[in-house]
Amino acid sequence: MKKKIKGFFRRLAKRIRRSFIGKAMYHLYSGFTMAEYHVFCFFWSFGGKKPSKEDAALIAQNVTFIYKSFERQKMAKRLFRCIQKYYPGARVIVADDSKIPLQIDSPCAEVLNLPYNSGLGYGLNRALEKVETPFTVRMDDDELLTPRTRLERQLRLLFEHPEIDLAAVQASTAPFPERAKKAAARYDRFSMSKAPLKLKIPHMTRIDETHVVKGKTANIFIVRTDKFKEIGYDDNIRVIDHHEFFYRAAGRLVSCMDETALVFHYHNPFDDHYLQHRGEYKSDEKYIIAKHNLTAAERK
Repeated sequence: MKKKIKGFFRRLAKRIRRSFIGKAMYHLYSGFTMAEYHVFCFFWSFGGKKPSKEDAALIAQNVTFIYKSFERQKMAKRLFRCIQKYYPGARVIVADDSKIPLQIDSPCAEVLNLPYNSGLGYGLNRALEKVETPFTVRMDDDELLTPRTRLERQLRLLFEHPEIDLAAVQASTAPFPERAKKAAARYDRFSMSKAPLKLKIPHMTRIDETHVVKGKTANIFIVRTDKFKEIGYDDNIRVIDHHEFFYRAAGRLVSCMDETALVFHYHNPFDDHYLQHRGEYKSDEKYIIAKHNLTAAERK
């Protein structure tokens, strides 16, 4: 039933965004989600707080943030400002392949202006090549940190557990974001049992009160840079990199998820220009299936 409802709303949003009220709905939805973000951050602050100066300095000294941006410059700049709000001085590398080059005027930002629509895998690899810190945070441009993201806690876990390479948090998606634990439970089924290598630590092994090993996590994570560079991304995959990355990482990189931590995810279903390109995933699917000799069901 939920799938049917979601499918109905996706089809409805597609009709609306291509109608005469599409632009108005885009702006209305943007305003609503930003208001929602601030309201939820207020309530989330009761279960978490802004990092202390010590925590912020720990992140800024050890971590580089990277994300890919395409035709969503307001979001890309908003995420940069958000990172600096929580972790002042942290280095941020943005790989942008928009038609009009993205510009962020800050000594903390490095923007890589890439060939137009060159793809997600290519952009993330170019950003990752530039990382010099021992740890990297990978995000998407339609996400924002919250009082419950707690990246400093994820970093301390990696310091304390050398057997763990990657600590992820969950994306809680607007409108009406769900609880982190419920969102994180979606990854319980990804044991990556079909991957070429067996996981070093079994799927669903509990590390501590909040962290659980998972074969595949959300795409918001802090990871050891050297391990991240070993895996990297496939330059030929332009849109759907997520599952393929963890398929190749299985048995080589140990990932876990903090089931209580989250970022705010707010993609706009009325952004027709962006979604026309985001929908170009069929060629990626065929490429991944052929590359790894998978069935369509195993690709997901």
